[in-house]
Amino acid sequence: MSRQMKLRPKKRFGQHFLRDTGILNRLVERLNPGPGDLFLEVGAGSGALSERLAARGATLVAVEVDGDQIPQLITALSPFPSAVVEHADILTLDVEKTVSPYLADGRRLRIAGNLPYNIATAIIERLFDLRLPVVDMTFLLQLEVAQRITSMPRRRHYGYFSVLCQHLWEVEIGFRIRPGVFYPPPKVMSAVVTLRPRCETSDRQFVKVLLWLAKAAFAHRRKTIANSMRFHPELASISEPLLSKAGIRGGRRAEELTVQEYACLAKVYLDNLPHAGANKI
Repeated sequence: MSRQMKLRPKKRFGQHFLRDTGILNRLVERLNPGPGDLFLEVGAGSGALSERLAARGATLVAVEVDGDQIPQLITALSPFPSAVVEHADILTLDVEKTVSPYLADGRRLRIAGNLPYNIATAIIERLFDLRLPVVDMTFLLQLEVAQRITSMPRRRHYGYFSVLCQHLWEVEIGFRIRPGVFYPPPKVMSAVVTLRPRCETSDRQFVKVLLWLAKAAFAHRRKTIANSMRFHPELASISEPLLSKAGIRGGRRAEELTVQEYACLAKVYLDNLPHAGANKI
């Protein structure tokens, strides 16, 4: 029995341990870690991926919330002086303070992990808010979440999260993973997704407004975008001029707008239509 199977997976943490060495090695080859990399690993578990990252010479900060996993994780990483363990919740951890001491000598900050299915979206949204030079992020996720990240307009999985991710990052699905390689096996397929930052950057207020508007648009996705915005208390009175100034027909649906059109909508809002709602984002 593997060390991952000695511990009972905890449903509240959404734990599904990757136990297939072939998939682990394939993931490491995709990451291609090296001595110039600093990896922040989210959800390190008992260290199956952690060991492989550290063995390639990467500096590693392995974050794990489950205290029962920590002793095995520490043991797994004990041969590697460049690896440290953080017993913490990534949703509340001060990531900047945690990793900044290791960002020396030009190391590239990279983020990876097998994310808990139940909070994967929340984790990714929090990592988007980091004020750190992240080179890329590679996650093992529920396939549906990976599809939401990478979906194009007019597709079933396209929504506000697609708009947010693709505005900030170049996104790509790597390979799909069947349930049987996990312990316990999930009821759904999984996939590896990689995100790399776009050249252009957006300030935090712009991103907040973009997300706010996209959520309002998709809140009633079967309705037209004009009607959907009319249901929003802060946007109801300004939806018509907002869409008009952005050159977007109100009769279109939220799923038909491109990421660029949502960005245009946010720019018009910030440039021309200051409103009390902006303070409530």
